Amino acid sequence: MKTFYKYAAFAAAALAGLCACSSDDDAAETGSGLQPVAQPQIIVSDLTTTGFTLRWEAVDDAGSYVYTFDGGSETSTTGCRLEFNSLERQKEYVVAVKACPRDPAEYTESPFTYIHVLTDDLEQLPQPKITLGSAYASKTVISWTEVPEAELYEFSVDGGEVSTTRNRTVILSKLDKGRTYSFSVRAMTSDATRFTNSEAAQLSFVTSDADVPPLVIAPTTIISDAVAFDIYASSDETYYYEILPATTFAKYSPEELMTAFQTYIVEYAKKQGISLQLAMASMLKSGTQSLQMTGLTPELSYVIFAFGMDLRGNITSNLSSTQFKTTADGYSAGPNYGGSDWFTQRFYITNAYLALTGYGWTNSVWTHWKGDDVTDVRYRTLTTKLFNQVFSDPYDQQAIAAFLKDPNYGVQFNPELLSATVNSADGYNGLTEGVSAGTSYTLLTLATSSSGAETVCVNSVTTKTSTAAAAWFAAAASTNANYGPTHNTVAGVMKGIDIATVRYAIFKQSALANVSTDNYPAVIEEFGHDLKEEYLPYINGNGFAILFTGESGVTPETTYVFMATATNTVGDKVTKWGSATTSAAPDAARAKAQAATRTDEPLRSPAGKPIANPEKFIYPMESVQLPAGAKPEGDLWTIIHNTHNIK
Repeated sequence: MKTFYKYAAFAAAALAGLCACSSDDDAAETGSGLQPVAQPQIIVSDLTTTGFTLRWEAVDDAGSYVYTFDGGSETSTTGCRLEFNSLERQKEYVVAVKACPRDPAEYTESPFTYIHVLTDDLEQLPQPKITLGSAYASKTVISWTEVPEAELYEFSVDGGEVSTTRNRTVILSKLDKGRTYSFSVRAMTSDATRFTNSEAAQLSFVTSDADVPPLVIAPTTIISDAVAFDIYASSDETYYYEILPATTFAKYSPEELMTAFQTYIVEYAKKQGISLQLAMASMLKSGTQSLQMTGLTPELSYVIFAFGMDLRGNITSNLSSTQFKTTADGYSAGPNYGGSDWFTQRFYITNAYLALTGYGWTNSVWTHWKGDDVTDVRYRTLTTKLFNQVFSDPYDQQAIAAFLKDPNYGVQFNPELLSATVNSADGYNGLTEGVSAGTSYTLLTLATSSSGAETVCVNSVTTKTSTAAAAWFAAAASTNANYGPTHNTVAGVMKGIDIATVRYAIFKQSALANVSTDNYPAVIEEFGHDLKEEYLPYINGNGFAILFTGESGVTPETTYVFMATATNTVGDKVTKWGSATTSAAPDAARAKAQAATRTDEPLRSPAGKPIANPEKFIYPMESVQLPAGAKPEGDLWTIIHNTHNIK
């Protein structure tokens, strides 16, 4: 399956130039006056280094087909499929196929259709991507991504003895403390007639100076609102584990954290009238476990920690921990590229239509196409894992185009709807339903213009695991009479949790016309202003606002974008923004306001001024506090996790 698209690209190119080719003796009409049956339209499939398959749709009024292979003798068949095997690697072969009429009295034979097929070359497997779970002298945990078509994985440390495994995780021991090591792993092919082994992936790591703790924690998968992780422990080790924002974790000593959770469990058991041993048995883990946590906040650092406890509630080991950071909403490691000045694609997740449609960012992915004189759109949505299995080179646009042109794989957007949707001022917005939560998807699209030009778009996005929305920093623009006249006053409002620094800016939306949102952090860095430290407690409390007025150049009936980059106490950084439009000026002030309007200058941000009496300000938009609220599960661990008061 993996090489289908490489040969499909070759075949598609051949079809474009060769399917209509016929021998010099072929004619559209014979001397008898009869019309020939149609030529077979050939598609290549199942291409390997030693063979390939040709197939075609049955031709109307044809009773059989005649073909030649590489200039050989003619052979007749009644089927619509030919298989060729035991061929040479990386060699071109020519097959000619013609249709023969069912009734020679009504039709003549079609001209030959010629197809040139180049057998596949050996393809190199992609490199595995390595993740370091933990690094201790007696227990270093290293894992890597799955490589399709791999039979085994070969690994070594510092170029020493080579070992093989079918697993994707290894645990190294007998290393030295505080020393730098180099780990390498490569994928070994399961089919030497089609693939070669991958290049070795490398990882450099330094072992800890400390002894390995009884509990070793290793994250394995991290997305915007969830994490999967392994806790390694001996089979007789029982322990409690927890996840907290890193900003919260940093406020307490390990002893304070362990004592606090020990107390919560004991108190809860007493309150519910159950034995402590029963409570412990229902919530403690033992031995090595693979676990996960959902409902996390995007772009925030968390700490997974665990400590030993026995069934009597005694703490039996020191606290072990590891830190990780969630990704941005929708982030995917899959490819994102393509498009042109006449066709663009956006692939995204949203919860905006959940109440109306029942589809949100856990069970759907959304597509926006905007085109100009687009005449054809073909697309397909795949899981990113399957995309990587199918396309060894994610940037092979020729192979992707061939895949989408194949009716067995590509889906054609209704051409009759293009004018009213894709080519309209608003473009086309649609959804793909039935997707899985916490999964990366890749959308492949081939658009064709009226001139025959083609462009390929490939974008990836990851769904979330929870419909809940959470953020550790929020910024928005607002026009409200409480801040000042709505025709010349815009408030930049902000609220956060454990915020250490803020840099902000405001611009007319027209000045940002050619600036993508991805570049907002750089724009803030270059043109913005640092918020004074004295105002940070307000942001970390009920919120804070910066006012921009007519004195700052704010004009009526103008849309402004307020943006801010916040850094929290553990160094996480996030940029948020929002827009607001000023109202029309009162009649008496309109002429003066219009006279004061200047031509937009490219990116200049006023500093603004803080709102008066900030201690009385309350952020005007909903903000979700951390940690996340109670989840519907009713197990005892979840109850303890969601009722503790470490905030």
